[in-house]
Amino acid sequence: MFYLPLTASPLGWIVLGVGGYALYKAGKKKGQDEAAASRITEVPGTPGTEDKAKTTDKGEKS
Repeated sequence: MFYLPLTASPLGWIVLGVGGYALYKAGKKKGQDEAAASRITEVPGTPGTEDKAKTTDKGEKS
């Protein structure tokens, strides 16, 4: 089996650095996506909410 100690060679440090940076960028993007999704709320006065407010107990529109 081929074994290359990552911390003993400059190539190993490059591999570790690129891998760490890729994980950092993926985590940062995921965090931004989750933060953006949590800020999305329903806008008052949308067509879907007006119909619910105008219905009577029997389900008929007034």
